[in-house]
Amino acid sequence: MAVLRGQKKLQALDFWLRNPDYLADELLNFAAAGQVLPGVNPVARAAALLSGDEPDLESYPMVRWRFGAYEPLDDALGLLLAHGLIGIDAVGTAPEIDRWDYCLLPAGRDTAGELRSEEPDLAWYDKRAGLVLMLAGDRSGSALKDAQYKQSEYERTHLGDSITGITSRVRARLAAVDSRASEGQSA
Repeated sequence: MAVLRGQKKLQALDFWLRNPDYLADELLNFAAAGQVLPGVNPVARAAALLSGDEPDLESYPMVRWRFGAYEPLDDALGLLLAHGLIGIDAVGTAPEIDRWDYCLLPAGRDTAGELRSEEPDLAWYDKRAGLVLMLAGDRSGSALKDAQYKQSEYERTHLGDSITGITSRVRARLAAVDSRASEGQSA
């Protein structure tokens, strides 16, 4: 059974999944820090995320709320819970719940497998989610939110407003990285 611990982490992962420009920028942060992602070239993957219309077509804005990017989960998760695909466990004692854990149940894993075989286009989500999880590593939800808050556009978004995209800024950053790499190769 796969378990994701904490709503804050779920919301932070969802933000990167839905915003390829922010995900690309975090990949560039990894590259700048010399961090390694197994089997992934962070600069090349960032470039792929920013190519063509992907940031426009694949972005799905989230609202900034008290702890960062937020999406109400009740409707989407309620449907999965009602069909026995996931479990949601409270950690702590009401009214002082410390966190919520989200568990993918065997029926959910089976259903996801069936959907993958029936709809090959859904492989996009597997690849993106795998990249997001690899990038998140073992960081807590708070640590992921802290990384996201380092983006000035994210941090300055007023409570209740949609977090704006950063595509043009990240493309410029990528161009600068590519330029430096080209200069280093010609030297």
